[in-house]
Amino acid sequence: MTEPLSLAIDRRAPTVRTPLGNGTSWVDLVPGFLREPAALLADLVQSIDWQQGEVWRFDRYVEEQRLGAMVRQDSHSALRQTGLHLEATYRVPFSGATAVLYRNGSDFQGLHSDRQMKWLDDTLVAIVVLGEARPFRLRPRRDVNHPVARADATADVVVTPGHGDLLVMGGRSQRDWLHGVPAHVTDQPRLSLTWRWAGRSGRPDTGPGYFDGRHFSDRPGATPYRMRRPGS
Repeated sequence: MTEPLSLAIDRRAPTVRTPLGNGTSWVDLVPGFLREPAALLADLVQSIDWQQGEVWRFDRYVEEQRLGAMVRQDSHSALRQTGLHLEATYRVPFSGATAVLYRNGSDFQGLHSDRQMKWLDDTLVAIVVLGEARPFRLRPRRDVNHPVARADATADVVVTPGHGDLLVMGGRSQRDWLHGVPAHVTDQPRLSLTWRWAGRSGRPDTGPGYFDGRHFSDRPGATPYRMRRPGS
């Protein structure tokens, strides 16, 4: 029997939209989207087969400061209902879902965009956040040669989703903006569940993405990203 959508999610939760830059990008924040987020967090932390990722940086592999996994949308009613809700609300077919676990405040994700989606002129990246409400930072993308490209935070937009909130980045947000979860002072976990969609409009992005690595080595056989089991 199909469970009613109101069982795991709150469809009446208000959506707050924040335009980014000139309005071609935006962020939706839905506080209190999931019901009983603490129970779901405890369940997923224990049931997901978490893996340690590594990225190729310059001349060696470096462990990501977080754990990740692909999850089946039908593995839990909250995931299934979230996927259905997203498709009904935004009227596009999302992929999903991927899970990321920040075990404590020392785990983080640097500023990046989801360029692996390739078609970046019209995208949706929906993230349900369980656990600790940590800053989620968005920064306008600048030319890498800009003298303050890395240091200038004056135009940053910071939101703090957590405890079952839903965040959705849309429009040109993956082409024109960077986002990340910086290190934070906490001993509590943060778990994010992500669904994505990209419209095939505009021109595809051909630059290297986050997982393509940055290196100056000709070492043969090096690949930009790989997964390791925890402890391996």
